[in-house]
Amino acid sequence: MPEAAMRYKTCEETWRERCEVTAEQKQYVNVYGVVRDATAVSKTRGSDSKMTLKVYDETTPTEAMKFGGRDADDIPSELTIVFFDQNPFELPRPADGDVIRIHRLQAQLWEGRPQFVAKTGSMLQYGHSKTSWCLFRGDDDSEEPYSQSSVKASNPDVKRVQALRAYARKAKTMPFMNEFGNAAGGDTKMRRICDIKEKEFFDIYCLILDAHFVEGTEGCYVMYVWDGTDAPPLPSSMTTSLSSTREDIPIDERDFQVQSELDKRKFYPHGFNLGGQDIVPEGEMNTALPLIGTALPVFMHSDKLEVDEIPAPGEWVKIRNLNTQIVRGQLQGFVRRETSFIRNKTPLQPLLDAYTLRKGENVVTSWGMPGHSTTLTVTKHPNMRYSTIREMLMMKPPMRHKLRVIVRGVSPNLVDMCQPGKGGTYEFGVRFRIIDGTDSVDVNLCGEEAKQFFHNVVPMNLKKPSATRERLNNMLSTLLKHDSIEDSAAWIDLCVMQYIVRDGKTARRAFQVFGTSMI
Repeated sequence: MPEAAMRYKTCEETWRERCEVTAEQKQYVNVYGVVRDATAVSKTRGSDSKMTLKVYDETTPTEAMKFGGRDADDIPSELTIVFFDQNPFELPRPADGDVIRIHRLQAQLWEGRPQFVAKTGSMLQYGHSKTSWCLFRGDDDSEEPYSQSSVKASNPDVKRVQALRAYARKAKTMPFMNEFGNAAGGDTKMRRICDIKEKEFFDIYCLILDAHFVEGTEGCYVMYVWDGTDAPPLPSSMTTSLSSTREDIPIDERDFQVQSELDKRKFYPHGFNLGGQDIVPEGEMNTALPLIGTALPVFMHSDKLEVDEIPAPGEWVKIRNLNTQIVRGQLQGFVRRETSFIRNKTPLQPLLDAYTLRKGENVVTSWGMPGHSTTLTVTKHPNMRYSTIREMLMMKPPMRHKLRVIVRGVSPNLVDMCQPGKGGTYEFGVRFRIIDGTDSVDVNLCGEEAKQFFHNVVPMNLKKPSATRERLNNMLSTLLKHDSIEDSAAWIDLCVMQYIVRDGKTARRAFQVFGTSMI
C-alpha cells in the first residue's frame, strides 16, 4: 500500500482508541514514534524470542513519568510495545532516540489496560501479514531506514521522521525523561544501590565493571554493577532467600536452581586469599575502574538472554525488575524470568557528577565516615587521605593507605592469638578480614603494631582466663558488633601497608596494619 494511503496515528490516538473498543475486538494500527529503552532480546518459554521498546511523540504527557491506566484520558508518557519473532535476529535493535515506523501493530486489552504487541516474521495463517517495522537513526538526517523487517517496505513519511527527530532532541530535558522521578511526581521503581531494600523488585541504571561465568556452575553468569553509591552494610549473620512471589509475576523454578548452584557464596570483583593477595600484572590492572562505590554482584542463568545480547563489561545498562537476596551480609542481585536489560545506555550524568563530588571530598564510604559513626580507633596519620579497599588492591606495592572499614572476622580464635616468642615472651599473630563498600581483604596484625592497636595490651598466654583475655575479648566484641542493619556497624580508621613477600619463584602481596590504636 502506498505511504500516502496509510493512516498513521499518534501515540495518544492509539491509546484512546484502544480504550474505547471492547476487549474482543481486534485492532491493528500504524504508528510512528521515538524509541526509548529497547530491551535486549530474550527467550520466551515457548519457541519465540522477544524484546520490548517504548515509543513517544508530541502527544504524550511530558510533565512527569506516567504509566497510564484503564481510563482513556489516563495516557502514559510512553507506549510499551512487545515484539515477538521465532528468529531472534529478525527483531529490531534500536538505540534511544531512533524513530520507528510500525505497520499492523496489534492493539488489545489486557486486564482492562491497553496492550500493544508486534508479531513479526513469516505470514500468519490464512495469509494475513504480521507486523512490519522500519528504523531511522535519531542522530542524523538520512531519509532511508538503516534497518527494516521487510525488503519491500513502502516509502517513509520523511517530514514525519524529521519532525520526530527534532522532538526527540527537545525531549531530552523534559521531566518524563528523568530516570529517578521529579518534584512533579511520577511513579518510578528506579533505585540507586544505596537505596535497595531486602526482597524488593526494582530497576537500576548502572555501569558493568566486570562479568564472568561462575566456575563450578551450569552456566551461571555474574555481573558486577556500579552506580557510584554504596550498598548498605548488613550484619554478617544476615542471609535471606529470593522473593518467591509477587502479585503479578509467576515463579520460575530456574531462578532457585541458580540460587542453589551458588550455594550462598559471596562475590567480589577482586577476591582475597588467606596466603596473601596475588600480584596483579601491570598490564592486566584495569585502571579505568572507579575507586569508590559498591560493585553489586548480579547473577543470571546464561539461557536468560541470547548469547550475543549478554551485557559486557564497560557497558552502561538499565536493568528492570531485578530481585535481591543477602548472603552473610552481602547484598546480591538476581535476574528473574521477568527481568529485562536495556543495553548501550549513555552514562547518566547525575551519577557521574555525584561520583566526582565523592572523590573530590574523599568520601570513601557513605555509611560510616567520621562524624557519622562512633570513633573506635585513632591513627598516627590524621592528615593521610582515605582510600577504599578497591583502590588499595589496584595500586602497586609497596604502598601505604588509610582505610575506613568494618572488621568482618578475626583469626585465629581468641585463645590462640598470642604465640610463644623468644625468651619466654609471647607475640600477637592476628588476621582481620575487613570490608568496605568496594571489596574485602585480609590484613595481618602482629608485633609492636599489634600491641599498639590493642592499646598497649601485653601479649601473654591466653589459654587460661585472665583480665588480659577479658579485655581483648571486649575489644574484639566491640569491633565485630553489628546487630542491626546499616547504622550499627562499627566503622574504624585503619592504616594498612602493602608489600611483596617472595618465596622462591613466587611473589605475593601481603597487607599489614600499622600506626593504628583502639581508643
